[in-house]
Amino acid sequence: MTTINILIADKESSTVNLMAAVLEKFGHQVYTAETGTQAREIYNEVDIDIIVAGVNLPIIHGVELIQQIQAVSPKNICYILTGSSKDYSYDDLLASGAQEYIKQPFTKEELKAIFRRIIHEFCLESENKQLRQIRIDLTDKLRALMTVAMDLTSELDFNSLFPIIIEKATDAMSAERTSLYMIDWEKNEIWTRVAQDVKPIRLPMGAGISGKVAENGEIINVADAWKLDYFNRDFDIKNNFRTKSVLCAPITSRNGKRLGVLQVINKKNKIRFDDEDEAYINSLSAQIGIALENSFLHEELRVSFEHSVLALSATVDAKHPLTAGHSQRVTEYSLIISRELGLDKEQMEIIKYAALLHDIGKIGIQDSVLLKNGPFNEEERLAMQQHSTKTLKILHEFHFSQALHDVPEIAAYHHEKLDGTGYTEGLKGDQIPFGSRILAVADVFDALTSKRDYPKYTENDELGNMPMPLEKVIKILQSGAGSHFDPNVVDAFLRCLPETLLLYRGNHFEESYVDEMIYEYSTNIDG
Repeated sequence: MTTINILIADKESSTVNLMAAVLEKFGHQVYTAETGTQAREIYNEVDIDIIVAGVNLPIIHGVELIQQIQAVSPKNICYILTGSSKDYSYDDLLASGAQEYIKQPFTKEELKAIFRRIIHEFCLESENKQLRQIRIDLTDKLRALMTVAMDLTSELDFNSLFPIIIEKATDAMSAERTSLYMIDWEKNEIWTRVAQDVKPIRLPMGAGISGKVAENGEIINVADAWKLDYFNRDFDIKNNFRTKSVLCAPITSRNGKRLGVLQVINKKNKIRFDDEDEAYINSLSAQIGIALENSFLHEELRVSFEHSVLALSATVDAKHPLTAGHSQRVTEYSLIISRELGLDKEQMEIIKYAALLHDIGKIGIQDSVLLKNGPFNEEERLAMQQHSTKTLKILHEFHFSQALHDVPEIAAYHHEKLDGTGYTEGLKGDQIPFGSRILAVADVFDALTSKRDYPKYTENDELGNMPMPLEKVIKILQSGAGSHFDPNVVDAFLRCLPETLLLYRGNHFEESYVDEMIYEYSTNIDG
């Protein structure tokens, strides 16, 4: 259990002692004060999580104490006021910033119950904050990786590519310096055309950290390079530099041949590079390796970009365990429709990425709404509908190539309807991008034919957790053609329904769920 630092400030020593006894039995660290001034001094010296302050605390009253701390500290602290006062109403006490007001007198058992609940809520909120931060960090890293990948695709010239790699790697890895060494297998050497602020360097294979990684292909991560007997300090001494933490990884081609090594030096704000950095530099090195293979540059970067998008879309799908893979299925269904409609390769590439990222805006929706087990009220419905707007905003921050310029709009407008009753822009007819109309059919089909970890709802009815019968799904698509859906898209999708169902038969779809429909449609087509 995480230890919480709790400050109790009250003029009555009996009250302080009673609260301290209760809280210490919970295993938490308790600090006590008899005046508001003492409480401020303790707060300035200790990282306090919860403050319990008496309303009538001497010198600085409890309400004033909360207001003063809030004015100078942005930290999220749980404030609890105790006692009774003629000077403040109940509303005044809570308006001060207190999350709880405990009126005296109270018993020890009452305190136990109150503090047990408050601490539980505080721990849940702290855990949720950590999870939200992890999600934000993951999104930022994936976005940075995607940006690096796209930047590398924009430069094919070998001489210009070198400084771009150095700049991007230094920034992405939060390092002080970066070196990129290429392997000359004929001369059994490694060489660098760019090592920041120094002239080109050539080293024998196996010499130093970079030489060893180039020779054996294994990553090296050290906290202090000077402690390695094979590290050459000459560069540091000559350039008045101190190499401490080093992370060095091989760069390989797609067939496994080592092309070079990427070495980042001195992790900013940390003693050393950690496991997360190792995973990230492996991804980064893969991007660089692809870029250095000029003959395979475009294809390899496309694959890498797609994997990054898949990972990003999977973070959203993973919020609902039973619907994991939703974005991938919507992508497959959308591509089947696109092929049936005769779209070209470039158009299908746009639709593919738009489908993979169509729900990325859900990252910005509160879990209380996103994971709700039940129908939304109006406020929650409006909040949920904002995920389309958030998708557009997030994707506009990505560095899409000119060829993928339309991805954000196509992804964001998949909830618009032909009759203008969709959200969030209320677009109608030809105002809705054709790719969005394809995504709309694919998205609704997958939502209705997937199991849920919470019941599906219409405006009036609960539809249950299990997939809706296929006959009913088809009727919904057909009845919505012309008002919700583009009729041409619905027709194209239904013509390909056997192919769609076979794609996930025995995997996402149980055989008993799809076989009759596959037979029926196949028979109709053959007939």
